[in-house]
Order: sequence, then structure tokens, then C-alpha cells
Amino acid sequence: MKKLVVLGACLLASSAFAERWEPYASTDRESRYFDPVRMVQMSGIAFIWDLHDLHAEGNEQGKVYRSVLYPTEYNCRGEKKRVLSTHKMSDKMGRGDSVAEHTLVGHWIDVQPGTPDSRLMKAACEAQ
Repeated sequence: MKKLVVLGACLLASSAFAERWEPYASTDRESRYFDPVRMVQMSGIAFIWDLHDLHAEGNEQGKVYRSVLYPTEYNCRGEKKRVLSTHKMSDKMGRGDSVAEHTLVGHWIDVQPGTPDSRLMKAACEAQ
């Protein structure tokens, strides 16, 4: 368990930028991507960076953001996920200045089949 905590801390401490983001879903509000380079899967737990690139800018306390990064943890066996933190960025594709950061670890929620979250969970849990 200690190894997972250290692994999660390393994942969160790494840079939020990647050379390439892989698309996995798109809606009328956003395009979603994951970082295949920083995916980690160990003992049925997977960590992945989830990027939501907004089609219209968001606003938090008067500060404009255009993308949101979600370091996410998946329980592959239990088919659950939880968001570890939220990083709102000023520019598209997770670039620019950090507008807001919320580091409260979320509650485990079930991943529903056929959803974008299930596609992301499959990518994370099948990583080698």
C-alpha cells in the first residue's frame, strides 16, 4: 500500500504537460484526452491524467480557464474511480497558468458501462 501512495504522489508531482494527448471522447461542451505516457497500472489500481479541453471558456472567481486536468485513480477490479485533484488551466490542452487547483481527493464512484469514463478506465487498466 505504501508503494501505491508513493506512486500516486510521484504521478501528481510530475508536470501536467505531455508531448501528445490521446483523444477518448467529445461532447458539445468539451473534448477529452488522456496522457498515455504517464499512465501507471499496478495491482489492480491505475492512475491516469484526464484532460478536458473546453469549447467555451470557464470562469472561477473572475479568472478565465480553458482546460481542466484531472489526475484520476481507477480501481480496475471494482470498476470504480475517484478524482485526486482538479487543475484549471488558462490555456487549451492543459497549458498556461494555473487558474485554480483543488486537491481534495474525491469519493469512489461506480464507472457506468458505455460512458467516456468506462473508455478511460479501460485504457488505464489495460496499460502495461
